[in-house]
Amino acid sequence: MKTRQIFILTASLLLILIGTLVISCHSDSNSDVFDLQSLKNSNPATVDNSNLPITPIEELHTTAPSPDIDTQQYQLVVDGLVEQPLSLTYSEILSGPSVTKVVLLICPGVFVDNAEWTGVPASWLLREAGVNPEAKELAFYSVDGYSKTLSLEDAQMDGVFLAHHVNGEMLPLEHGYPLRLVVEGQYGYMWVKWVNRIQVL
Repeated sequence: MKTRQIFILTASLLLILIGTLVISCHSDSNSDVFDLQSLKNSNPATVDNSNLPITPIEELHTTAPSPDIDTQQYQLVVDGLVEQPLSLTYSEILSGPSVTKVVLLICPGVFVDNAEWTGVPASWLLREAGVNPEAKELAFYSVDGYSKTLSLEDAQMDGVFLAHHVNGEMLPLEHGYPLRLVVEGQYGYMWVKWVNRIQVL
């Protein structure tokens, strides 16, 4: 009888121990899943995204309807205070130099995406066009009429480029195809989609 009681007590303790381990493992697993949306009120310039999860393409957020884009007719124009205005086809852009970076996109108070973007550096486009000494800033224009301006100094930083791919795949139309301005460290409203002109001012 005493042996049976010891066996039952031991078995009960083992079950409690196993249950505790299962709960612990489950809790640890959940804690490893970081919610990017908890950063939606953060300044992207102050967030280290090196260990943050990558947002799948199908989960990337959108904020505006997509315009119609004819790739065959599309050209990226670089003009204004330049020595040699450019008019590049989509194929010419794809054949140029590219940079790939994981960059955090924060639409303040709305959403957060963390993706790997690939595109042509704005600095390369400026070198190809030849910027006049009096130039101070760049205006990036979208097919839909939206535009934003960056200082010439900021536009030549490594984290500023025109993305044509995201997470290794061609940029979807709703996310800015054929070209979307990526500005590392700045809020999403600076990330002009469907860019078709860069004016040097």
